[in-house]
Amino acid sequence: MASMTKEKLFKPTEAGRSSKSDTTTNASRAIIDAEVSAREKKTERLRKLRLEQEAEAEARGETAAPVKKPVARKAPATKPAPRRAITQRPR
Repeated sequence: MASMTKEKLFKPTEAGRSSKSDTTTNASRAIIDAEVSAREKKTERLRKLRLEQEAEAEARGETAAPVKKPVARKAPATKPAPRRAITQRPR
């Protein structure tokens, strides 16, 4: 009978293969990185435009009016639901 060794009993696993969860993780990280990059580019572009507009307004002698934030309205107070009396059953 042939000698029993670890290599004969168990199939060797490939070290280079990645599991399905690793593939999913890498794909999700790539998507998130792309979204972050796009957001940062957009933020930089809008910041540049805002600074240009502020510089033009300052050159014309205009000052930017402070932006008023809308006032949050309070919800009207509601009455609590009436409580029902708890009756006891006769024994």
